Amino acid sequence: MRYDKKSIDYQINMEAFHKMESCVPMTKPERDALRNWVKKGYDLDSNPWDCLDSDGLPLNYLQAYRLEFGYSSGPWDYWKGPDTQLYWDDTLKCFIHKDDFC
Repeated sequence: MRYDKKSIDYQINMEAFHKMESCVPMTKPERDALRNWVKKGYDLDSNPWDCLDSDGLPLNYLQAYRLEFGYSSGPWDYWKGPDTQLYWDDTLKCFIHKDDFC
């Protein structure tokens, strides 16, 4: 089922998708999944897996998608180097800084 394309929420979500698409490197399957999520009427800053960051806020769809489908430590930050890498904590179900990782 498609969301009402004339709604303001749909238009805002699609605009956010196009901005993210232009500045965030992603694979074709990631792009397709993200596009389908937005076309169903969902916000980019939500995810169906209820994945949270270290502050308890929901990960955006792309971050959660990457986590759910094979990435374990914040692949969206890979170009920044190992000092900024985050690690997934299975007990807390969120990303934490490597210095806090036990």
